[in-house]
Amino acid sequence: MGYSTNLVAISTRPHGDIELKNITKKRALSVIFIFAFMLMAVSPGLIAAQGTLPGHAKSGPYIDKLVFNVITGDDAQVLALLDDDIDLIGEQVDPSFLPQLEEADDVEIVNVLRNGYGYVTINCDKYPFNITAFRRALAFALDKQAISDEAWDGLSQPQDSCVPVVNPFSIEGKLPYTYYEANIAKGHALLAQAGFENVDDDDWLEAPDGSNFDVLIECAQSSNIAIEVGQEVAEALVALNIDATSVATDFYEYLNRLYFHEDYDIVFLGSSFNNFDVDWLAYEYWSEYADEPYWNFPNFRNASYDSWRDQLLYGVQYEDVYEAAIEMQKIWVYECPMIICYENILLSAYRTDVFEGYVNDVSDGVPGWWTNYKIHRKDSAGGPFGGTFRWSNPLDIDTFNFMASTSAYTANVNNQLWDSLITQNPNGEDVNWLCESYIGETHDDNPAVPDGNTRFTFSMIQNATWTDGEPITAYDAAFSLNYYRNAPGNPYGVDLTDLAAAYAQDPYTLIVEFDSESFWHLHTVSYKPIIPKHIFTNPEFPAWNEWNPDPTDPDEPFFVTSGPFTISEYVAGEFTELTYNPDYFFGIEHPEATPTTSPFAGDLVLAVVAGAVGAAVVILVGGYILLRQN
Repeated sequence: MGYSTNLVAISTRPHGDIELKNITKKRALSVIFIFAFMLMAVSPGLIAAQGTLPGHAKSGPYIDKLVFNVITGDDAQVLALLDDDIDLIGEQVDPSFLPQLEEADDVEIVNVLRNGYGYVTINCDKYPFNITAFRRALAFALDKQAISDEAWDGLSQPQDSCVPVVNPFSIEGKLPYTYYEANIAKGHALLAQAGFENVDDDDWLEAPDGSNFDVLIECAQSSNIAIEVGQEVAEALVALNIDATSVATDFYEYLNRLYFHEDYDIVFLGSSFNNFDVDWLAYEYWSEYADEPYWNFPNFRNASYDSWRDQLLYGVQYEDVYEAAIEMQKIWVYECPMIICYENILLSAYRTDVFEGYVNDVSDGVPGWWTNYKIHRKDSAGGPFGGTFRWSNPLDIDTFNFMASTSAYTANVNNQLWDSLITQNPNGEDVNWLCESYIGETHDDNPAVPDGNTRFTFSMIQNATWTDGEPITAYDAAFSLNYYRNAPGNPYGVDLTDLAAAYAQDPYTLIVEFDSESFWHLHTVSYKPIIPKHIFTNPEFPAWNEWNPDPTDPDEPFFVTSGPFTISEYVAGEFTELTYNPDYFFGIEHPEATPTTSPFAGDLVLAVVAGAVGAAVVILVGGYILLRQN
């Protein structure tokens, strides 16, 4: 996961929970040495109806234009899709619209299991919630399957681990027990063994020290799913003879208390992850962060859990960090500082009458980068090249400065404009992008690497250019990393404190060195967008957080990008239009369509067809004949 710092955006999404969205890049160390499974190319199986597209797995885009229309509200977005005003709903679809969408012609609905979950966090600092038996008893008593069947109407599944089941590091399904279905008897037995008993002959158990206690479960009043889960938790506690009440309340108020480790009993939250790194396990539940603002909401302290931390963070071999991640999850699931309630299904909806090649990304679903890159017109619509692909975007872009926005909807646009050394394919696996290869070394591999350091050597591709025609080189990549690290407050620099050096050995060889050894360092640098050194070193370039470019202004001096699309038009509050970049380094040439007006409908059409057999595809559109060369 690219774990967030204290900059957190909160949004109520159709996941049914209030989700803590990731904004900044990774706080902890991050990434990988050379393992073949992390270097796979795009999986063809995830490219729907790709068939025999021209080019190769990295080729794209095939559309001419990409338009993000600002359409606020779920109702309006669904209506726009049904009315053929957009081709894709640009966020996950609320399940309540399923019947309406399923009845529509030329509309497809697909799902992907969320890389995230809804959960309740328990205050482990507060007596008697600090007793493991209390938390385990609740976990056994809670009917997670009922939450999935009833609250989610079958659109979720139970989850126990804090690492989502879609993550290859997850322990889900590998333990000898689960908390999926209610086991009240087991919960009663655990409480009895721990000394919880009814000492005053009322309806409720007292704590082992004989004191009365009750439990307040707080859930967001803006989410029906949250309210239902809160009620399920309260009912499970009551079934254990524990006095409990669930209250729907203001999410932001109790979130602020969690941030600063103030008083609470149990509250409902949700989290999503943007990749499969799990180095955050070393921070999120670390004992030393039990009183650190913005971290460790359950105030969890466990020495056995902490004992695996160094191996997870600083192990060099995959096997070492995998072992640590598994052992930490075993302890975590047993101790239940939080109870994961479900991992739900995310729904995407799109039109099928003109375009095909939608990509159901394991992290984003269909509304993601890979869909824009691989979508193409059907043969029946004159494909595969050309056309305008239309998204709905629930909020307008707030800035074209990708470093200064915390909006996921702004990122939908800005992500089309910048590239990184390595990206993730639709399976979530690493694929080299601006680099064609790399090696990772420690002192044991290469005596020239200082003892205790990790060095990465990237060989960059040599045909990439910026939109002003300048080449993209290792000098740009090294400058980018140093710029992020040295710019105060830049969100892309918060995880670069261990970066010892980043420099270009030659125009296409990048050296990056960290002053510690870790399997996780690679993604720290390889996922960050590369920026043009010759632009950002201009004496007139503003501070990173004061840069507010207008890409539609022909006199804009500093908006030089690299991505598969460029901004061609923007109307605030209405839409952002992007046009494919014909010079993109993995781009594929779009053949020119030749329109010909026909004053003599019958004879001219026949003549063109006769002369084009075997040489071109003839497409009749309105009053034009379009010749597309084979």
